[in-house]
Amino acid sequence: MALSQCDAPWLQHILHTLLKNGASIQTILHRIEDAVVNGYNPHSYNQAEFDLALLVYRVGGANLLTALNQRLCLPAVRTVRNNTLSIKITPTIGSITSETTAQNIRSVIIEPHAQSGQTTLRGVSLLTDETALEEAATYHPAQNGVGGLCWKHAGVVYPYLDTYDSAEQLAQKISSGNVHLGKEMSVIVAHCFGEDQTYPVLAAPSCKEEDHTDWEALMYNIIESWYDNDAHKKVGPLWSFATDGDATRRKAGHKIFLQAKLIPSSPIYGILSGLTGLNLYTGPHDMTLDFDYKHILKRKLFFELSPESG
Repeated sequence: MALSQCDAPWLQHILHTLLKNGASIQTILHRIEDAVVNGYNPHSYNQAEFDLALLVYRVGGANLLTALNQRLCLPAVRTVRNNTLSIKITPTIGSITSETTAQNIRSVIIEPHAQSGQTTLRGVSLLTDETALEEAATYHPAQNGVGGLCWKHAGVVYPYLDTYDSAEQLAQKISSGNVHLGKEMSVIVAHCFGEDQTYPVLAAPSCKEEDHTDWEALMYNIIESWYDNDAHKKVGPLWSFATDGDATRRKAGHKIFLQAKLIPSSPIYGILSGLTGLNLYTGPHDMTLDFDYKHILKRKLFFELSPESG
């Protein structure tokens, strides 16, 4: 029993198999001795080992995982790739376009839902935030273009490497500050109510110089692409748009999603009208504005603990 609870990476696999087959103590000891002398490479991994291997692979890369596979018997790179469902989104090359968001909506959420047989429509919330990003230009062979450029100013340059002159001009634009390398990644994901998974529909480098008008155009882009590609009929209608604590995105959200007051004949009027303190203003397709609760609680706690609040 003590041996079966040991954390040695290969020992539990041996003991689990032998105990399941009713092996004697003598057989178990001999098998452990053989494993110590000859080495042992397990082929059946549990979920914790797959999760650890995936973390190592994402953070440290294939070389680190290969080394730990040899030393700690973690799943190999090929094993991780074969047992991991990866979602690839279309990279943002240059400005954010309707084609890019439409492609992501189709490949990231519509097609996987259809392949898995999910036909039940669910309300969908769009969520946005930003994550840290290494400031670097990256080459994307499929598009023969340069990524990593901020989405606000990428429209003033030609990001594709068709000729030597185009590459030289792009380098000059970056050097002169006409376009910037992204400091953070602006991310928008779709979340279906009742599911745990989120579906990234946009990932674009940001230089942090966007204003509320830039975000208004971006929000409209995502919403229009969702309905233009019939995602509301195949996945579900958009119910809300949730932002973080950023003032720019909050202002854009107020501009878009506090436009028209719900009329009594609206399907959601009966639900929302009875909620005390909730306004009845919505945006396109009766979408409501939402906020990350973490930022709401942080703001409330700040005012409660601030000396100026009395």
